[in-house]
Amino acid sequence: MTVKCECGEVYGFACAWEGPVDETCVVEWMPEYLRANHENAGNPGVYPMNGSIRMRVEEECAENILRDDPEWAAIVEEKS
Repeated sequence: MTVKCECGEVYGFACAWEGPVDETCVVEWMPEYLRANHENAGNPGVYPMNGSIRMRVEEECAENILRDDPEWAAIVEEKS
């Protein structure tokens, strides 16, 4: 199955990557506009009620998201 990378949810522009699903993983990421609420509450909450976004992204894009936003992103499904 061929899929498109969804990292544009984080970066605000569409990613050009398209390829086999087995070269992707699922990343959970907290949008910036929700972070202050979670910081005030003292916890990140639980998906999906906390407002996090889960997206299927290419492996390199996942590494970039984790590098750029380590406190607010995590891999929740490893590459198959």
